[in-house]
Order: sequence, then structure tokens, then C-alpha cells
Amino acid sequence: MADEQDKLRETVTLKIRAADPALTGQEDLSEAEHERLAKMHEGARPAFVTARRMLRASLGEYMGLLPGAIPLVQEGAGRVRIEGFSDDEPPFFSVSHTGAAEEGIAAVVVSESAPIGIDIQQLDPVVDWRRVAERRFPPEDWALLANMSDEIGRMLFFTLWSIREAFVKMEDGKLMPYLRNIQVDLTARPPKLAAPTPKGRENAMIYFHFVPEHQLMIALVAAEDVAIDLDCDIQPMERRPDPLKNKAESA
Repeated sequence: MADEQDKLRETVTLKIRAADPALTGQEDLSEAEHERLAKMHEGARPAFVTARRMLRASLGEYMGLLPGAIPLVQEGAGRVRIEGFSDDEPPFFSVSHTGAAEEGIAAVVVSESAPIGIDIQQLDPVVDWRRVAERRFPPEDWALLANMSDEIGRMLFFTLWSIREAFVKMEDGKLMPYLRNIQVDLTARPPKLAAPTPKGRENAMIYFHFVPEHQLMIALVAAEDVAIDLDCDIQPMERRPDPLKNKAESA
């Protein structure tokens, strides 16, 4: 029975790459994406362009379109959508990126079968994770984290943060309520929700993975069980002068 269920599960590819300082693929961005890019700080541009290039390529394969023809839209800082598609209509997808120009990383996943969300976080040693956890996490989480060593506590803090932010992506929610209210049983195998999400979901697939050489925590959540093909190939690229093509518009 388990083998039959495995065969029925969709396999999704979670692709993770280093940000490209050359901003390769910016020619495929929409006018709105170019306007957003021109207003960004130089250090944030590589991860943004890399993530959008990866997303457009993945969606293009699914939809049979060239990457530049994918009608992506985004209102403010909200979820990226495909114009003309409803939230409950495939393809489902999620994007995450982190880091500055020299160390940025981008991640993308596309699913045909289920709403999905991903988040990547680098374990920043500068972050005062104890203070953030005390203020933002559920009291029971803080009670556990407060008694941990800095190394173990930091790891668990970023694990919980990335899982919760992945739920934000999947449900198009607001970050603060999810940090406070998403409860995860990490002792279960596989991990599971210990209480409904802010939007009432009682069950979800939860996956997380740590890449020590890049101090990178990866989290994926999905409304249905999926098999995960982790395609993580982070090859740092040489820093170059900012190659933004529409610099004049950013003035």
C-alpha cells in the first residue's frame, strides 16, 4: 500500500542556486519587475533576478511558454501570481531568496497537485534570536528555546522560523500571526501541525533540511503529500559591477 501511495505522489523539484551577480535573465522580466528591480539596493538585485529567472523557467516548462511570456503579477509585497489564474488552480509555486549580492541564494518550487510554500534562511550569527523568539514565538516555544545552548537554540529558532514563513507563503498570510500561532510537532516522523493554521488548515506536509556548508535552513510545506527532489547546487559566483540595464529609471 505504501509503495502504491508513493507512486501516486507528485514529485516536485526544489531548486536552490547561488544568486547570479551578472543578473542573467533580467531581459525576461516584466515591466513591473524591472521597475521594482531599479528601485532595489544593488546588493538585493542578484537574488531577486535569479529567483524570478528560475521561477519563469520552471513555469515555462509547465505551461509550454517562453520564460518572458509568463504573465507574473505582484501587488506590493504580496504573493506572486499568474495573471488570469485563481489561487486554487495549478500550477502552484513558491519562491524564496536570501543574502546579499556576494552570498545570495534563491529557491523555487512548482507543483501541479497542491498549494505549496518554501522558505530559506541563513543562520545569521548577528541575529539576537533569543530576543526575537521571546517576542514573536508562542510562549511554549520560548520556554523551550530559553534553556538551550546558543548553537542548538539558534538552529531550532531558524528551523521554526523557516517552517512558519513557508506556511505564510502557502496560505498567503501575514508573517506575525504565523510566527505566533503556527505550532509544529518536530518530534513526529514526519513533522506535523500540532494545531490549525491561522486560516484553519489542520493537516499539511512539513519538510526541512539543513545545508551546513552554507549555514542554510530549507523548509517546504504543502497542502498534500509530495515527494521532494532536492536540487541544491550552490556555486558562489564572482562579484561584478552592477549590470542593471535600466539604471537611468532608478534615478
